[in-house]
Amino acid sequence: MSGRHAVPKKRKKEYEDDDFAKAAGRFITAMGRRASENPEALAFMIGLGKVMKDETDRAAAALHADAGFSLGEIAKFLTDFGHPMTRQNAQKRWGPTSIARKMAPTQVANVINLAKVRAQKARAEVWGKTDAEVVQFKERTAG
Repeated sequence: MSGRHAVPKKRKKEYEDDDFAKAAGRFITAMGRRASENPEALAFMIGLGKVMKDETDRAAAALHADAGFSLGEIAKFLTDFGHPMTRQNAQKRWGPTSIARKMAPTQVANVINLAKVRAQKARAEVWGKTDAEVVQFKERTAG
């Protein structure tokens, strides 16, 4: 129905970041109470801790890489909000080499390591194997 008698659309309620964080803190506190009575809940809580750490690292890396904040600025923001951190600590935790190491097992697994391929070819030439045998060997070991 349109016109002057139409029901007005409800506005989506917006939450500030600090309100959202306070609500998450209440959920975690409640989970802690449940975990004190149930070992399964404790296991889930440990999993949540890992998710929290991973997402913190992802968010900080995105602030640096995508939003254009320097690691020094991120460290200063965190210090201003009660989480003391130096630029060097931020570099160690969220710098490009650190993030690449953290992502390596899951997201960069399909990248070909040229040094390994060259070493396999060199070994094949020493032992008289053809390139096809090297590829077959590589497929067997990768699977």
